[in-house]
Amino acid sequence: MDTIAHALKGERRAYIGFHNRNTFILSEKTKLFGIVGGFDFNEQVKLYAGLYGFGQADETLLTDRQGLITDTAYRFTSTSNFSFGIDYDFFEWNRISLSVPLQVGIGNVSYDYTKIDRQTPIRTNNYRVIPLEMGMNAYCKLLPWAGIRAGLGYRLNIGKKEVRRLSSPYYNLGLSILLKPLYHDIKEALAE
Repeated sequence: MDTIAHALKGERRAYIGFHNRNTFILSEKTKLFGIVGGFDFNEQVKLYAGLYGFGQADETLLTDRQGLITDTAYRFTSTSNFSFGIDYDFFEWNRISLSVPLQVGIGNVSYDYTKIDRQTPIRTNNYRVIPLEMGMNAYCKLLPWAGIRAGLGYRLNIGKKEVRRLSSPYYNLGLSILLKPLYHDIKEALAE
């Protein structure tokens, strides 16, 4: 805690980024997309707020379901939320760093049921969700403005059982581009 408190007193820099991750909805792989903005303190602690949601509703074919007007229907599951988070870099060695992200938010989970044609609505159920996320991220700097980022974690959804059943592990792997250092490198190269 002393390290975090010390970092928060240091130099801060505003940033905007994407927080995308792969997760599972009732054993089906799906993507959770996010856009965040906040402050990076001493390149050790990031405080941010973000908007998250599925890029596309998860589609499931339901057969012989009681409580529906027809015996076969489609269910489209989607979610969106607003979250606050902190990401703490706790380890650095050469070009590798490790961090622990923690987030808490509030949002909505929606189940839309349609007839087999996917167009005719049957009903929509909406539920409030409080997502809590914790994980571990690794970053390997390849260039001053690019690196590989990977992470693992768990998203716990607090709410009614229809919300809790969407709790699941998540992972991410991708290229990270730092636009400000890239801009400065290009600017310097053009000036020569």
